[in-house]
Parts: sequence; C-alpha cells; structure tokens
Amino acid sequence: MLVVISMTVLLGMAALVLDLGLGWYAKRQLQASVDAAALAGAQELPSNANAVSRAHEYILKNPTRGVTDVQDTTTTKCLTTAPGCAPVNALTVKASAKADTAFARIFGINSMTVGAKATACQPCGAKPLDIMIVLDRTGSMSEGSPTKMVGAKAGIMTFLNFLDAGTAKVGLAVLPPATSVANKCVTGADANYDSASSKYVIVPLSTDFKVNGVINPSSNLVTTLNCQNPGGVTHYSLAIQAAQAELNTSGRAGVQKIIVFLTDGAANTGPHFFSSGNIERLRPCQSGVNSAAAAKQAGTWVYTIGYSIGSDQCEQDRKSGILETPAITPDQALSAMASSPANYYVRPDTGQLNTIFTQVAADISAGSSRLVDDEWG
Repeated sequence: MLVVISMTVLLGMAALVLDLGLGWYAKRQLQASVDAAALAGAQELPSNANAVSRAHEYILKNPTRGVTDVQDTTTTKCLTTAPGCAPVNALTVKASAKADTAFARIFGINSMTVGAKATACQPCGAKPLDIMIVLDRTGSMSEGSPTKMVGAKAGIMTFLNFLDAGTAKVGLAVLPPATSVANKCVTGADANYDSASSKYVIVPLSTDFKVNGVINPSSNLVTTLNCQNPGGVTHYSLAIQAAQAELNTSGRAGVQKIIVFLTDGAANTGPHFFSSGNIERLRPCQSGVNSAAAAKQAGTWVYTIGYSIGSDQCEQDRKSGILETPAITPDQALSAMASSPANYYVRPDTGQLNTIFTQVAADISAGSSRLVDDEWG
C-alpha cells in the first residue's frame, strides 16, 4: 500500500515537473510568435485595419511550435509615451493556445492553456529625420471653402503632431518667396521671384515645434505657418533648391533628409534675374524636376502632393499663356519630382490632406517600430 501511494506521488511530481517544463516551452514559443506579429502589424500603423490584418496574418502563416488551437486578438491604441498618435501609434496582440501534456494525462489532464501578449509602437521616436516642408502659398490657395490654404495648414499640423521633436528637425520654405525673413508673414507676390535675394526658407530646421510632446503654438514654425496668406503665381525650382540647401547646411550628418513639396498648380513663371533663354524661364516645370533630381541624387527623399491641380498646363509665363515646350503637365512634373510613384499623391482634395500627411509621416518613420512590452497572458 505504501509503495502504491509513493509511486502515485512520485508519478504526480514527475508529471508536474515535466508538464510545467513543456508548458514553459510552449509559452516561450507563443510569446516569440506574438512579439513578431506585433512588430509586423506595427509596420502598417497608423492604418488600423492594415495593422490588425497583418498581425493576424502573421500568426496564421507562421505556426507556433508546441501548441495547437491558437486564438489571437489584436487591438490598436494611442500610446502617450510615443509620438505620432494620428489616430493610433501602437498595436497589442494577445494570443492563447493549447499545449499537450505528457504524464498529466494519467490524471485526465490532456492539455493546458498558455497565453502571451505583446505591444509594439510605430513610430517610437527612435528615427532621426531632417525635414523641409515646401508650401505653395500662391493666390489660387485662397480657393474653396474651407480654402486650400486652410486645408494645407491643417495637414501640416497633423504631420507635425505625428513627429517626435526629440529626433526630428523641421523647416519651412514657401513659394512665392518672401522679400526677407523679417517679411515672412507678408502675402507673397509675383515680383518676389525676380530678386535673387528673396528668401524661400522662412523657418530654418528646428525642433521647438513641440514641447513635452505637445505642439508648441508659440514656436517659430507654427506661428510662421499660421500667418501665411495666398498671393502670387507659381515657380517650383528655386524653392526646392533652397530647401535642399538648408538640409545640406543645417541638417545632421548621417540623418535622412526629406522634402515634402505641396502645390496646387503648374509652374507658370520664372525669375526674371535669369536670362530669357534660361531653363528656369523657358521650362519652369522641367526645372523643378531637375532641382528635385539633384536633391534625390544627394540622398534626399522627395514627397510631392498635387493639391487639386485640375488640368493645368505648365507655362513659360502665365500672362502670355505660352506653354512650356516640350509640353508637360503638373501631374507629370510632380510624379517625376517624387522619389517614387508611391511618393506622389495625386489630386487630393482638402478633406484628404490630413490622411495624406499622416501617410507621409508614417512612411518616413517606417522601420522604427519596436516592442514596448511583452508578458505572459
């Protein structure tokens, strides 16, 4: 009788030790799978649907060893400790599964339930960026209700909210340029193009646009953005050159350089301090393509937004109506200016700009996702 009782106890202890070991192994395998799924899903943020779908797809396509009947739940949320909550910047994956037992089957216990949980953020403030925004403030930006300028300002503010001022530096260039930085809030005018001393960069690269993770309304960037008023006609090239020069001069070594260029129409003028045969006057759209090509050659990522550009044609001069030769449309020019076709956003309206600026912010921050917690479920 004592031997039988002793053997029962010993078998029970063996079952406990062995099956707990199997359970521990199963949990670790499930945790690794959940960690990887969270990181994979986070790459799709801020798109809620894409992030959830990719995390679930990852678990389905990558079976976890040692477990069966895996059930997963994925949710997105706004993580206040990371930047870019527009509208979400983190993803949590929870999973449970069945792990088979060995000796515990003697006691009628055929399996045990294990669980795991992981949260990943994207972005996580770990990717330094130097960014120049080039804003078209020409007269046509006064069109619409709300106006195009109102929509552009709102989109840029959404973009700034997504960024981490601890790692990102942002500056602002405009077209038409200002006569001087001191006159940066004066409405743009056609004549401003004709002076070689005019200032396209009216806010240098800076980090004070946020304080403690919150937009700083008194910063130079935000106050300057808010005071812009539409006026004048369009020329692309020199604004791009000035933005790239600021990135070269004030940007940080080893940090990715980015230009985000927004315009609502075709280039239709050229600075008159150039000769009449200069490409800046004869082919103002093509000169913009050339300036963007030089920026890309220097390693800068160029994003372009053709904002309700309609069916404009690129002109040598708006007053004469003489078309650029060979003929080129703003669609073609802006597509060629962008680093890739995916970096050109075609004819968005005012209501789409917030989404577009969020997509740009997410794209430039891609690859900065990381786990912020993982734990046993």
